[in-house]
Amino acid sequence: MRHALPNAAAPIITVIALNMAYLVVGVVVIEAVFVYPGLGQYMVDGVSKRDVPVIQACGLTFATVFVMLNTLADILVIVVNPRLRHQR
Repeated sequence: MRHALPNAAAPIITVIALNMAYLVVGVVVIEAVFVYPGLGQYMVDGVSKRDVPVIQACGLTFATVFVMLNTLADILVIVVNPRLRHQR
């Protein structure tokens, strides 16, 4: 178990982080379809009203969350896998 887990955890962590990032960015569709109030609905309203600063702010927020989740996944992969902690 202790030999296989560090090697198997890296792809699992990466897939989980990517799925979480897609869920956060996919909130735009869910909020638009089910008319839930939130950042996704705010962005859709901004697009319909051609409010460029709102669209830019929402896009920047979603992009920041996406990048932060991927960065966190990369850091966790390095922490979990001992082969990646040492330089060659």
